[in-house]
Amino acid sequence: MSFEVINNPAFLRNSGFTQAEFKKLDALYLRAAAEKALTYRSVECDFDEGVASYTYYTSDNQPPYLQFIIRKVGPRTMMYELYLLKKGRIAKSGVFDRVLEKLQQEIEGLL
Repeated sequence: MSFEVINNPAFLRNSGFTQAEFKKLDALYLRAAAEKALTYRSVECDFDEGVASYTYYTSDNQPPYLQFIIRKVGPRTMMYELYLLKKGRIAKSGVFDRVLEKLQQEIEGLL
């Protein structure tokens, strides 16, 4: 009988929303703001509920155009959702990169 060690870096990763993931969301906003497609953003956190949102606006007095929601659904599990104005939720996944990809597509459509 032999034992084989399986290395899964995703399993060893710390749970939760990381600073690198936040920087990716912010970089998308900065790129769109440079092109004048988006003009305003807000970041809100509710630590009691375990929910954070990164919201993109086309102008100060308009409703949110895109909203990226980060929700803690378990002790080590995060859920990511993306909402689009007048369409509702357009993406939901437990994998950050999948929802980020959809967000990138929507912002590319603005540029």
